[in-house]
Amino acid sequence: MPGARPRSRPPVAPPPPAPPPPPPRRKSRKGWWVASGVAVVVAAAGGLAVAYRATADATIPDRGVPPVAIPTETVAGSGPAPIESPAPRSAVAAPVSRVPSPSPSVTVKPAAPKVTARTNPSRANLALTSTVTASSSEGAPWPAADAADGDPATRWSSGFAEPQWLKVDLGSRRIVSEVTLIWEHAHAVAYRIDVSLDGKKWRTVWSTTAGEGGTVRVDTGSAVARYVRMYGTKRSNQYGFSVWELEIR
Repeated sequence: MPGARPRSRPPVAPPPPAPPPPPPRRKSRKGWWVASGVAVVVAAAGGLAVAYRATADATIPDRGVPPVAIPTETVAGSGPAPIESPAPRSAVAAPVSRVPSPSPSVTVKPAAPKVTARTNPSRANLALTSTVTASSSEGAPWPAADAADGDPATRWSSGFAEPQWLKVDLGSRRIVSEVTLIWEHAHAVAYRIDVSLDGKKWRTVWSTTAGEGGTVRVDTGSAVARYVRMYGTKRSNQYGFSVWELEIR
């Protein structure tokens, strides 16, 4: 019926027990270390930037501002100090501690006088107009002059001994390029061709030890000479040295 009280109350569930409070949370230091590392890096980068800027400002002038010389002592770490160039030795003469010894005397040998001689452009036989002498003669029919007379039928023949020579005086210094000997049957085996300026000092321009006679032409290499001679040291037989003609060009 209305207004009647319920016979009984519905059972009330007891409230759930309160959860235990959470344990106190431990603060982590990881964020602190990260923050400290970042600060150190930023500080080092800033220091390097400042040092680089100082060095750049000291060494690289601004394009719009005239360069100003900055003493190296005012900039720390700007590089090695410049090397000073040594003073030139000629600026200050060093004192002489001892007196040098005098230089040894030098003897200059005068140059030898130049030898002049006449040339023979026509290549004429100079012996035909020269004086001819010999060490000896086999006899009157075979004088030294017959070896330079241009006659192929006359000859000079020496005594039967060794050595013997036949000499031509050209009369003046000439340039001699060739000497020709035309031997008779009694020819020389060993002989030489000598030249001289004064008839006393001789120079050998050609020699042989295997002469075979006949016509022998000797290149004297444009020797300068007044005297020319054949000097025989060995005969080919028991007779003397015999020459039909001696020609000089």
